[in-house]
Amino acid sequence: MQISDRSLPLTNSTLNTLIAELGTECAQVQALINQLQLPSLTANQQLEILAELLAAAVHLQTHCDDDFQMLIANEMENLPSG
Repeated sequence: MQISDRSLPLTNSTLNTLIAELGTECAQVQALINQLQLPSLTANQQLEILAELLAAAVHLQTHCDDDFQMLIANEMENLPSG
């Protein structure tokens, strides 16, 4: 079951959505890495996989910006102590 299929115990709905999207993108990155490990890939196949991996890396970098980090920090601050 992927993270997007489960309810997250977070109070911020935006953070819930962003984390679900992050989980999906990370799964895509893992799938691309697995593809790169396949034997006998042609140069064209490697090129296509690497291009998709580059696009995913750029998306992850954009996705995990300061706003996302601040949402996580705010969620942490709102947790009960103890």
